[in-house]
Amino acid sequence: MQNAPNLDLSLLARQWGATAVPFGALTPEAWLDTPPTQRARTLLDQTASLRSVMLLAGPNGVGKSALVGRWVQSLDRRLFHPVVLTHATLSGSNLLSTLTRKLGQPAVCRRDTNLALIEAALAQLDRVIPVLVLDEAQNYSHASLEEVRLLLGLNLAEPAAFALLLVGDEYLLSTLRLRHHRALYSRIGSHHSLRPWNTTEVAQYLQQSLAAVGLQRDRFEPAALHLVTSASAGLPRSLCLLARTAWIQAASLGAQRIEAAHVQHALDTVPGATTLALPPQPEESHA
Repeated sequence: MQNAPNLDLSLLARQWGATAVPFGALTPEAWLDTPPTQRARTLLDQTASLRSVMLLAGPNGVGKSALVGRWVQSLDRRLFHPVVLTHATLSGSNLLSTLTRKLGQPAVCRRDTNLALIEAALAQLDRVIPVLVLDEAQNYSHASLEEVRLLLGLNLAEPAAFALLLVGDEYLLSTLRLRHHRALYSRIGSHHSLRPWNTTEVAQYLQQSLAAVGLQRDRFEPAALHLVTSASAGLPRSLCLLARTAWIQAASLGAQRIEAAHVQHALDTVPGATTLALPPQPEESHA
């Protein structure tokens, strides 16, 4: 009878000669910078500097939040003051209260008082540009988004009182085209959609992630690489979950390479990886 797999992850990493578990958190070394993410960062920088409104869209797991999180961390705090809201079920009044607290003011129950506190906090920032990020923006109610839109023009501010970044699913742009969102839609200065990685980018990410933990040579058998690429459909979240689970299976069984059987085990273990996956993306033409 085969021994039960050893799931001491630090021990498994050492057995592979790795400094940490591969395919974990996206470190700077493992981060894959593609042309779409480079374009997104350019638009994000422009949006912040111009106090404009931007919509960053893409399917679940494509890396929108990870990209925005890295961008927010890179902002010069002498020039920008980021405020990130990730709880997209906030009502209009609760959103105002949360924004008041995020701006360093003591929020109260009265809407008019919170508005005055927000106005005072924005005035205190002087030349520092506030940048409001609404993650999972497709889940905000019309009332909540309308509160944010009205704040953009606080006291007839020109330019807007802050830069606004809406991060959401692909259908968010179509939703904002509807009549009751038209006022906010008309203020969107730029729109960018992230796409899943193609086959070349998937292989590059896997190689970079292994190199980030000190593993320099290829550790995926060709069949395993093909299977994980196809199953994840290039979605970074699915790819990371599948690759990490396949590695744990391979390492716990004493293998030094990831085989197709290990990836198949990952497919049986990670319930959402394949159900969220999209059809494989065609290779980009460089002609």
